[in-house]
Amino acid sequence: MAERVDSGLQNQWQAGPDEEIKIPEAYVRQLKFEIVVFSPKRHFTFRCRDFKANEDKTWTFDGVIIDTSKRNSLGKPVLKRLTYHPVVSLCNVGFMVIPASESE
Repeated sequence: MAERVDSGLQNQWQAGPDEEIKIPEAYVRQLKFEIVVFSPKRHFTFRCRDFKANEDKTWTFDGVIIDTSKRNSLGKPVLKRLTYHPVVSLCNVGFMVIPASESE
């Protein structure tokens, strides 16, 4: 039986650097887009279920999963962590939308 999830609540999953993170399939199955954000301080990516432009020139992303892992000075994870957010908004930052691959 599939695990019940509440997509309206924030959630987080962690694993050690050599372990696999186990996320309920209901969260992963919904991800349709990969967003590449070009921030002045750093570039990062996240996956989302859907997105839309708002009248106030912001963008809203629904069903977002972001890699929030802790990394050492070499960029290798010391703690793997993925965070789910029901809604994320962006303003005044460039980004690119890519259809998420179905194999991941």
